[in-house]
Amino acid sequence: MLKLAEANRAIVAAKAYARDHGYLISVTVVDAMGHLIAHQRMDGALLLSSYGSVGKAIAAAGLGLPSGEESDVDLNRSSVSGILAHGLAVIRRPGGLPIKRGGEVEGSIGVSGAPTDKQNEECARRGVGAIGSRATKRTKKKNT
Repeated sequence: MLKLAEANRAIVAAKAYARDHGYLISVTVVDAMGHLIAHQRMDGALLLSSYGSVGKAIAAAGLGLPSGEESDVDLNRSSVSGILAHGLAVIRRPGGLPIKRGGEVEGSIGVSGAPTDKQNEECARRGVGAIGSRATKRTKKKNT
């Protein structure tokens, strides 16, 4: 189970990376069910970046994959289906990464507000790394 202290550590690391590169971002960490654990918007970050970071975090939690990756997962039948029923947006753009330990999704992080999708995802990757987890992309199966 992802703890608040870990979520805050992830947010601090993502924001530090963003600050070092001149980005103004919002960062959200949710649990495996898509429920909010922690969120921060840097001073000067676009107001809408908050919604983007939440939507990307929910997508990554439900998919168990980075939010920008293609997937056949039906989010309405995933771990985040309860959150979706409340009308929260899911954003399938890069910047959301699952937080996995022992092969299980414990939560996810979403970042929005950096100039590019790649920069949002790199901020998120720094956050995941700060709590001793790894964000990995799905391995593609080879056709045999």
